[in-house]
Order: sequence, then C-alpha cells, then structure tokens
Amino acid sequence: MQFPPTRSKSLQRFRLSRWLQERGLNVEGQLRLIQWLLPLTLTGIVLIDEIKEHILEKHELLFSENFLIEVTFFGLIGPTAVWLVLYWVRGVWQEREDDRRLLQKMYNELAEAQERLTALHVQRGKLVDRLMTVQEDERRRLAREIHDELGQLLTGLSLNLKVCQEAVPQELEAVHQHMARINTLIRHTIDQTHHLIVGLRPIVLDDYGLLPALQEELHQRLDPLDIDVHLETNGSFEHLPPAVTTAVFRIVQESVTNIIRHANAHHVYLSLSCSTEELRVTIEDDGVGIPEPQPLNGDNRQRLGILGMQERAAALGGRVEVSRRQPYGTQVQVWFPLKREEVEAA
Repeated sequence: MQFPPTRSKSLQRFRLSRWLQERGLNVEGQLRLIQWLLPLTLTGIVLIDEIKEHILEKHELLFSENFLIEVTFFGLIGPTAVWLVLYWVRGVWQEREDDRRLLQKMYNELAEAQERLTALHVQRGKLVDRLMTVQEDERRRLAREIHDELGQLLTGLSLNLKVCQEAVPQELEAVHQHMARINTLIRHTIDQTHHLIVGLRPIVLDDYGLLPALQEELHQRLDPLDIDVHLETNGSFEHLPPAVTTAVFRIVQESVTNIIRHANAHHVYLSLSCSTEELRVTIEDDGVGIPEPQPLNGDNRQRLGILGMQERAAALGGRVEVSRRQPYGTQVQVWFPLKREEVEAA
C-alpha cells in the first residue's frame, strides 16, 4: 500500500524527528543542528555550482574576480544571513519554550495546590460532620440526664411539698402561703427545665420523629408571639436518616430564631416535601425581609446563623439558599439528597 506524497513526506519527517530524538537530540538540539547544517549545505552547493560554472564551463581561473564575487555573495553572505535568521528563530523558540516550561510548572503547582485544597475541604467537611454528630450526641445525653435526674427530683420535691402542705394545719395560713409560693417556684423550675431540654435536644424528636418535633417547636415558640403558623407536608418522613432529621430540625430552629429576632412577621409558612431522591424544606415569613449585604463579622448574628445552616447542610451534601420573598419577607430553601439504601436502613 502506497501513501500519498504529502502523507509520505509527513511520515518521513516524523520518522526523522523521532530518529533524532532517539539519539539525544531534542527540539532545541535539532534547531541547533539545522542552524549550522543548512548554511554549510548552502555554501557547499554554491561552491560546487560556481566551480562547475566558472571553472569547468567558462574555463576561468580558480580565483578569478567573478568567481570570488559570486562565491562570496552567494556562498558566504547568503548562508550567513540564513544562519542569523535561524539563530533568531532558535532564540524566539527558546524564550517561548522557557515561558511554556514556566507556565507548565505554575500549572503543576496550581494543580497540586488544588488537590491539597480539595483534600483539606473534604477533611474539613468530615470534621464539621463529626463535630456536629458529637455535639448532637452530647446534647442528647445532657437532655436525657436532665429529664431523668433533675426532672424526677423536681417532681419528687413537688409531691413531698404537697404532702407537707396537706399535713400543715389550716390555721397556719402564713405557712400555707409560703408553701404555695414554693410550689409555684417548683412548677416554674420544671417549666424552665423543660425549655432547657427542648433547647438541648427535644425528646419528641427522638421518640416521635421529625414532624411532631417541628410542630412542637413552632407552636411553643411562635404562638406566644401571636405569629400564625402554617405547616404543609408531602411524602413520608418516617424513615429519614437520623443525621438528616437532626439537620432539618436545627435549620428550622435557627430560621425560627431569626424570624423572632429580626423579621417582625405575622405569619410563618413551613413546607416539607420528601421523595426517594431528595428532601426539600421551605421556610417563609411575611416580615421585613433580609437586610442588605453586610460584612460577615462577630456582631452580625443573623449572617452567622445563616452560615451555620449552610455548613450543617453542606456536611450532608445539601445546600441552603436564603432570598427575599415577594412581595416581602424572607424565604429559606433547603435541599438534602437522599439515597435509597440510607432511607431503607433508617
């Protein structure tokens, strides 16, 4: 099989370049070889042609004037000019090669830095996830201990006080009044303990699931402020992974905190939609809306709260978007990816 001429020449040049590279001549070495070989070849060709023309055909003397002029001009000046042009070409190529090597080095360093940054980002995500898990486990332990230990002690104290109050004669009215005030203080302490337990880790979240915990959280915190609550659900939430359940509850809890502190709202809308692939949560209010962008600093607790929600969602592969709600108010949208095997395992 015969190749076309152009392809044959290209193949020959490729084989010649490869043959030179195999013998230790890279592109720079090949350019240097061409820089010297081409002018010398031109000089040799001119010298042979001039000898043939002036000596053999015209029978002039070897060092005749015409012979020397043509040999000098075509055999020396011309090849020298070619040598200079090739020298300039090699210099330009060397500069570009140095730039290419510098860019390649910078690219390699950037790629290594990107790999290290990616690895650090992955480690950071795992660390944040671990810290949140440890925090929730500690909150759960403290809530259980407070509920079981302190709650029982306060309940026992209240019962004993009631027995003592029944044993005190009715004539001692001042004692009964003191005991009544003590009993009121104990009930107030029990209520504060319950709020503390809910703040740490609501027992209903572990015992009954996400939706009852959200309903209790919303009504206990918003009803006293005369803020109307509307909850919509779509799908089943009974088999969500525990980490996702905790993250959703904490994000809604932080959103409610921001609404109470900053929104001055009258209505709050919470919708949850769960499918086999994702869980979507939307929290909306009809308040004043989010403020203009401000620098993230230690005094801006609302922005830090939003950052905390985003970090919590990102640790589980989710995301949080906070935007203005039309015509007014704030909208918080949360997405969590769900894997079928995780949902079934939960």
